Amino acid sequence: MQFLALMKVLPGRVADQPSFLIKVKSIKPPEGVKIIGAYFLLGRFDGAILFEAPDFKVAKDFIIRIATPQVYKVETLGAISAEEL
Repeated sequence: MQFLALMKVLPGRVADQPSFLIKVKSIKPPEGVKIIGAYFLLGRFDGAILFEAPDFKVAKDFIIRIATPQVYKVETLGAISAEEL
Protein backbone atom coordinates (compact mmCIF):
# COMPACT_ATOMS: atom_id res chain seq x y z
CA MET A 1 0.00 0.00 0.00
CA GLN A 2 1.13 3.54 -0.65
CA PHE A 3 0.69 6.40 1.78
CA LEU A 4 1.07 10.15 1.54
CA ALA A 5 1.91 11.95 4.79
CA LEU A 6 1.20 15.69 4.58
CA MET A 7 3.02 17.75 7.20
CA LYS A 8 2.21 21.22 8.52
CA VAL A 9 4.45 23.09 10.96
CA LEU A 10 2.34 24.12 13.95
CA PRO A 11 1.90 27.86 14.60
CA GLY A 12 4.70 29.33 16.69
CA ARG A 13 7.01 26.38 16.05
CA VAL A 14 10.27 26.77 14.24
CA ALA A 15 11.26 23.92 12.02
CA ASP A 16 13.95 23.61 9.43
CA GLN A 17 11.66 21.87 6.98
CA PRO A 18 14.15 21.26 4.13
CA SER A 19 16.69 19.73 6.53
CA PHE A 20 14.00 17.59 8.13
CA LEU A 21 12.88 16.21 4.77
CA ILE A 22 16.48 15.41 3.80
CA LYS A 23 16.88 13.65 7.17
CA VAL A 24 13.74 11.58 6.56
CA LYS A 25 15.27 10.09 3.43
CA SER A 26 18.34 9.05 5.44
CA ILE A 27 16.37 7.34 8.25
CA LYS A 28 16.38 3.56 8.04
CA PRO A 29 12.68 2.80 7.86
CA PRO A 30 11.18 -0.13 9.75
CA GLU A 31 10.88 -3.44 7.92
CA GLY A 32 8.22 -3.29 5.24
CA VAL A 33 8.42 0.49 4.76
CA LYS A 34 9.97 1.99 1.65
CA ILE A 35 10.31 5.78 1.34
CA ILE A 36 9.52 6.77 -2.23
CA GLY A 37 10.17 10.48 -1.78
CA ALA A 38 10.18 13.48 0.55
CA TYR A 39 8.96 16.81 -0.77
CA PHE A 40 9.03 20.44 0.34
CA LEU A 41 5.65 22.00 -0.48
CA LEU A 42 4.49 25.53 -1.12
CA GLY A 43 0.91 26.00 0.01
CA ARG A 44 -1.32 24.69 2.79
CA PHE A 45 1.17 21.98 3.81
CA ASP A 46 4.91 22.42 4.33
CA GLY A 47 6.12 18.95 3.39
CA ALA A 48 5.07 15.53 2.19
CA ILE A 49 6.46 12.02 2.45
CA LEU A 50 5.35 9.39 -0.02
CA PHE A 51 6.01 5.85 1.18
CA GLU A 52 4.95 2.24 0.94
CA ALA A 53 3.93 0.09 3.91
CA PRO A 54 2.20 -3.29 4.15
CA ASP A 55 -0.71 -1.97 6.24
CA PHE A 56 -2.09 0.99 8.18
CA LYS A 57 -0.52 -0.02 11.50
CA VAL A 58 3.00 -0.12 10.05
CA ALA A 59 2.34 3.22 8.31
CA LYS A 60 1.18 4.77 11.61
CA ASP A 61 4.21 3.46 13.48
CA PHE A 62 6.52 4.92 10.81
CA ILE A 63 4.85 8.36 10.96
CA ILE A 64 5.03 8.41 14.77
CA ARG A 65 8.73 7.57 14.50
CA ILE A 66 9.64 10.40 12.11
CA ALA A 67 7.24 13.26 12.92
CA THR A 68 7.68 15.31 16.08
CA PRO A 69 4.11 15.96 17.35
CA GLN A 70 5.12 19.16 19.15
CA VAL A 71 6.27 20.66 15.84
CA TYR A 72 4.18 19.06 13.08
CA LYS A 73 0.57 18.25 12.40
CA VAL A 74 0.53 15.20 10.12
CA GLU A 75 -2.32 14.03 7.93
CA THR A 76 -1.73 10.63 6.35
CA LEU A 77 -3.70 9.40 3.37
CA GLY A 78 -3.82 5.98 1.77
CA ALA A 79 -3.10 6.16 -1.97
CA ILE A 80 -3.85 3.91 -4.93
CA SER A 81 -2.07 4.47 -8.23
CA ALA A 82 -4.26 5.15 -11.24
CA GLU A 83 -2.78 2.06 -12.90
CA GLU A 84 -4.21 -0.15 -10.14
CA LEU A 85 -7.80 0.99 -10.66
